[in-house]
Amino acid sequence: MDIVVDANLLVALATQHPQRQIVYQQFASWIAQQDVVLHAPDLAYAEVTNALTRMITAKMLSRDQVQAICQQLMELPIQYHIVGVDPDVIDIALRLSRKTAYDAVYLVLVQRLGAVLWTLDSPLYRNAIGQGYSVRLLGEIEQS
Repeated sequence: MDIVVDANLLVALATQHPQRQIVYQQFASWIAQQDVVLHAPDLAYAEVTNALTRMITAKMLSRDQVQAICQQLMELPIQYHIVGVDPDVIDIALRLSRKTAYDAVYLVLVQRLGAVLWTLDSPLYRNAIGQGYSVRLLGEIEQS
């Protein structure tokens, strides 16, 4: 089974996010399963880096903490993929009525791999499900 992980899961896993424990448990379950392969677009690197930078400037994390977090995240068994400039990303972003294409990059990867996207982003989940994309919302408010 191929799973695409949203960057918000990586940030939650590595920080004191309120849903850190459930994300940790889900990653542990995936890693323990022989038939699960975790994927993410290389865009996730930039999104995680951006989130960590914002946490440093908000004094939620120290620079030393971020060094350890980055090391832990790089050790996760995730296959990163270059999506590149792709008209399908634009088409999906427009179908989702987005002004940016970030979420669409994940959904293009989902389509390419025949995978499921897992996220903590409720609006993305609702919007993508409404358009027929294979998405799961992780957490207490999971609806699938």
